[in-house]
Amino acid sequence: MKRFWILLMFLTLSQQGAFATEGVCVEGNCTNGYGIYAWEDGGRYEGDWKNSRREGQGTMIYPEEERYTGKWKNGNRHGFGVMIYTENETYEGNWKNDRRTGTGKMTYLSGEVFTGEWKNDMWHGKGRYLFPDGIEFSGTWQNDVKHGPGKRKHPDGKVETLEYQNGVLVEKYQ
Repeated sequence: MKRFWILLMFLTLSQQGAFATEGVCVEGNCTNGYGIYAWEDGGRYEGDWKNSRREGQGTMIYPEEERYTGKWKNGNRHGFGVMIYTENETYEGNWKNDRRTGTGKMTYLSGEVFTGEWKNDMWHGKGRYLFPDGIEFSGTWQNDVKHGPGKRKHPDGKVETLEYQNGVLVEKYQ
């Protein structure tokens, strides 16, 4: 029974970020309401709180200057939100339990853009990948790699029909 209580206390504290770094509510109500919470490492959250967890709408600025603005549930990114990463790469889309899941658009520093379905932070389902040179691939992905049928369109209008198996091109039709 003692192990159960120790495990329960550890899980509760780790869910609230108590083992990461210490912080303090600097303004408002960070228990049940709207407040601003700042961590020692430079992280800062401004938004809705429920039971001392981020819940509802809010903005989190991470120590690396990454920024998430969107929905939260039980302290995790959950629902629609926009994440701006350190190199100004951006993700606009749905989250589930702190992972990109559902539909979303990721714009990379290189100019490449993926728009489509995500599952557990990976491309998974139907999507479209646009390269900076104008080539576009539309097809299906599974666990972050092309899998199944797809079409590659070139800027000159040429279209290729392709078939992938676990990221490997197995068939190409003109």
